[in-house]
Amino acid sequence: MTSTSLPSSAAVVIIGGGMAGLSCAASLARRGISDVILLEGKTLAHARASSFGETRMFREMYSDPVLCRLAQEANRLWREEETHAGEILRDTHGLLFYGESWDEETIEGSIPGARKVMDDQGIPYEALSASQIAERFPLKPKADFTGLFEPTAGAVRSDKVIAHWVRTARTAGHQLVEHSPVSSIDADGGGVTLEGGQHISAGHVVVACGIWSQLLLTPLGLAPKLEIWPMLWAHYTVDPALASRYPQWFCFQKERGDDGGLYYGFPSLSTTADGRPRIKAGIDWSPKELRVAEPNAMCTEAPARLLELLDTFLFNELDGVQERVETVMSPYSMTSDVNFVLDRLTPKLSLFAGGSGQSFKFAPLIGDSLARLASGEQPAADISCWSHQRDAVRA
Repeated sequence: MTSTSLPSSAAVVIIGGGMAGLSCAASLARRGISDVILLEGKTLAHARASSFGETRMFREMYSDPVLCRLAQEANRLWREEETHAGEILRDTHGLLFYGESWDEETIEGSIPGARKVMDDQGIPYEALSASQIAERFPLKPKADFTGLFEPTAGAVRSDKVIAHWVRTARTAGHQLVEHSPVSSIDADGGGVTLEGGQHISAGHVVVACGIWSQLLLTPLGLAPKLEIWPMLWAHYTVDPALASRYPQWFCFQKERGDDGGLYYGFPSLSTTADGRPRIKAGIDWSPKELRVAEPNAMCTEAPARLLELLDTFLFNELDGVQERVETVMSPYSMTSDVNFVLDRLTPKLSLFAGGSGQSFKFAPLIGDSLARLASGEQPAADISCWSHQRDAVRA
């Protein structure tokens, strides 16, 4: 369907065809709401947006007890999602937090903070020394490193999840329309105008277009305070003899010069086109000079220095890494408190933004909450920590 053949009204209009928009559409479908139009400016979960790729982490290991509880609720909903899909959407292989331990919290928390929260909430984990980490995994931790291994964590197969949500929405009769950018939202949130000039009235509008939400909400005076961070990740081929031993991991190190110190990686879950096992790894910070407020100003090519830092870490701190074969710069919309914005802005307008690189693990909870807001209800979980009225995001 093209934008010129769209109806003039719908019960719900969703702006954005990534994780948040599609999970909202799937949740609306399961609530029996079929009069839904989802508008995507490019293609669903396209390569320049945050939902692109084959894997995302899921875990309950957080330094923040509120996020820990919400992650547990999201995992409960993931199990329901797998029942709806009729297939496994996550690989449970555990997650290793390892590295330096210090009191300051990073955007991913800290090892001491996560240990305290898991103790308080009874979440199982193993405490590992540097020698135990090196014996168990093809990692080369420094002698003073410590680790926490959460056995019930793992990877969301995000490509499978996106395909499942698309099927669910289309089966329900939703119209998922690509190459249809929205130019503006009505002042009362009761409709949208496409760049081609067509207007669509809506009972409710859900804004779920990531870094581009600012362009639509600023004219209404409703844009939260966000920064856009271009974040680097890549695929590396690895020694086939070690491929089965790589963990899912996050390495905490203090910032040193222009090295932000935070790195992460996944097990070998896929291969290159010619059959070589590969792992995904990335940097979990963005240099201040690359952070922008305007989405179209974001750096889309990986700076040489960031590539050098990632390569250096992978080749020096892991065994068996052979060659970088794919590089991606992913846009993260970041709040100053590294928490989401998920809220009803007006009676007819709801928003998800500020994913901060952590949102996919909460996807079923995000979709269910947005669907409830669009239906005039309150979210089932207490998500007040994601309010658009908190000081951290009030412009």
